[in-house]
Amino acid sequence: MPERAQVLVTNTTPIIAITAATGSLDVLKFLYSRVVVPQEVAAEVRVGGLQSFGVDAFNAADWL
Repeated sequence: MPERAQVLVTNTTPIIAITAATGSLDVLKFLYSRVVVPQEVAAEVRVGGLQSFGVDAFNAADWL
């Protein structure tokens, strides 16, 4: 099994794309030992409110 990459710093687009493809962000915790979501990115994901696409998966990923 390949070694996990150490750190991922992400922006909004991969968060939305991974949520669209898999329904959650859990794949990231298997690929990376640490995932960093800057505050500005978190705010951008949540800007549309709870009904916006990807917000539920982002909020459910309490390990971020």
